[in-house]
Amino acid sequence: MPAPRRTQQERSAATRARLLEAAYESLLEGGYAATTVGHVQQRAGVARGTLLHHFPTRGALMAGVVEDVVERRLQVLTTDGADDPVGPVGGPAGWDDIVDLVWSELQSPPFAAALELWVAARTDPDLRDALLPLQERIFGAVHRGVTRLAGADHPRAPMLVQFTIDLLTGSHLAGLLQPRAGTTAVVEAWKQALRVLASQPFESSET
Repeated sequence: MPAPRRTQQERSAATRARLLEAAYESLLEGGYAATTVGHVQQRAGVARGTLLHHFPTRGALMAGVVEDVVERRLQVLTTDGADDPVGPVGGPAGWDDIVDLVWSELQSPPFAAALELWVAARTDPDLRDALLPLQERIFGAVHRGVTRLAGADHPRAPMLVQFTIDLLTGSHLAGLLQPRAGTTAVVEAWKQALRVLASQPFESSET
C-alpha cells in the first residue's frame, strides 16, 4: 500500500524543522556571521518565500534555533527523572553526576550554537530583541531541569544548582579559546564542596 499522504500541517512542520536544522548546523560550522537567511535557505533546499513564511526575519530564525535547542537538544531538560542515574540530593554520587552532566552540556554543540547567538546579540540590536523574550524562559528551564535531577525537596537545591551552573559556565568560557591548566581540578574541587554544602543543616533566613 502506498504511504498515506502527509497533511499540510505535517508538511509545514517538516519544512520548519529542516530550516532549523540547517540554521543550527550553519551556526556550528561557520558561526553567526555566516548564518545568513540566504545561506540557510540554500542549505535547507527551500524557496526564499518558504523560509520567510516560517521565519520573517533573521532574528526570528535565530530565536527559533534557540527554542529548538531548549526543547530537543539539552540533555538536562530531556532526561527522564524517573530513569536518571542521579542519586538523592546531598549524596556524593548524585551531586557528582549532576556536575558531570552540566559540565558535559557546556561543552556540547547545542551550547556552542546558543553561545554563538548570545555573543552576537551584544552588538546586533535585532537579534537582541529576538532573544530577550527567551532569555529568562531558557535560564529558568535549565535551572528547573537541573534542580529536578538534584531533588527539589532539598532546601538548598535551587541555590546549589545555580552555583553549579554559574561556576562551571565561567570555567568553560575561560578556556573557550584554549584549554586552561587546572580546570579539571576546579571541577573536581566543586564536587567536593557541593557534598559539604548539601550535607550541612539548612538555616532559614526568615525570622
